[in-house]
Amino acid sequence: MQKTFKFAVTVGRSENVALEKLAQTWAAKFGVKYVERGSSGSLGFLLDQERVEALLVATNKGPQVYTASGTFFFHPSMAVLRVQRLKKHEPDHFSAALALKPGMRVLDCTMGLASDAVVASFITGRTGTVCAVEASPLLHFVVSEGLQNYQAEDVDLNNAMRRIETVYAEADEYLYTLPADSFDVVYFDPMFRIPINASSNMEPLRPISCEKPLTEATVKAALRVAPCVVVKERGQKLLEALGCTEILGGRYSRVKYGIRRR
Repeated sequence: MQKTFKFAVTVGRSENVALEKLAQTWAAKFGVKYVERGSSGSLGFLLDQERVEALLVATNKGPQVYTASGTFFFHPSMAVLRVQRLKKHEPDHFSAALALKPGMRVLDCTMGLASDAVVASFITGRTGTVCAVEASPLLHFVVSEGLQNYQAEDVDLNNAMRRIETVYAEADEYLYTLPADSFDVVYFDPMFRIPINASSNMEPLRPISCEKPLTEATVKAALRVAPCVVVKERGQKLLEALGCTEILGGRYSRVKYGIRRR
């Protein structure tokens, strides 16, 4: 079951009838309350007034999520730099761990901000498939909208974002709906559940994120869907507990990629 939390929908500061109608459409889509912004209602005020954990805000720059920890909006972030490095044939540990190549079918079970999915889509190209699963309704919505509408300077990056198929679902439940061998590799990055520091730009996402731990049962379910499963973690012992027999990563990096094959 997906993590449940209370949220409402409103608009940004600018008085825009089109944005108001769009926000009302979103509210109807999610079955939540649309809150009129008014002239004096700050987002913090509305958050307290409506007694919700988050606000989905319609703005001229796309959907944003406001929580007590700050504001989140889509940006390809590290994917921009990683794609630039790949174009220069520089190494990328994620790509190496998944052994990515054109035409591959990749299932990312923890979409999050979609940086890894974008990199995978860039490498697998037009003949490949990248499907990204996200259990948080707000995170899925904002990132999915961003992947389809964000305009980067790099045309290849834009094309990679547009090719990604996103799914709103709990990963373990979604895996059981898929045919056997429908993907070449399944990827998990459960690291978001571990706080890095209090000032992290990820903090606004924590109230709306899914922090369900990854289990060996889910990894086994993934092995039915693909012959190879890759897990990103900070501890080698955690990877070994999930049945990973190959460990990859930078010599001086705490981040490791565990690989489990059939």
